[in-house]
Amino acid sequence: MKDQLKQLHQKARFARDANSTQAYGAALAAIQEGEVRANQDFDEAKMLSVVEKEAGKFKESAEAFAKAGRDKQATELTACMELLVALLPSKLDEAAYPKLVANAIEATGASSMKEMGLVMAALKKEHGSVLEMRIASAAVKNALG
Repeated sequence: MKDQLKQLHQKARFARDANSTQAYGAALAAIQEGEVRANQDFDEAKMLSVVEKEAGKFKESAEAFAKAGRDKQATELTACMELLVALLPSKLDEAAYPKLVANAIEATGASSMKEMGLVMAALKKEHGSVLEMRIASAAVKNALG
């Protein structure tokens, strides 16, 4: 992921594409800063998580600019967010969650709401960034509660 971001960032700089340069540069900087703070290289799942957070930051900023009536900046930031979202794997369909949750419950041996954290950790470890955590959490609560 980091190599892909570096290549995209370099191409964007050569093409003088401000939005792409900003989006890919922000994601690269966040990954590098995180690696320095953690004093270790990130694996693919962690890098995807960082890119997802950066996309969220662009989205929040775009919404704030739109609310303030600054449509040009909002449009630019929305474009940056879309560039990063395009790099992320697509989320799972909501219909897939009951089976995934059942498998995670079986694997962890969870039987009550007290063990919800175990199930959520197992789901996150197994499926990572393709999960919509809000939907997964509701499915686990439904299954255990």
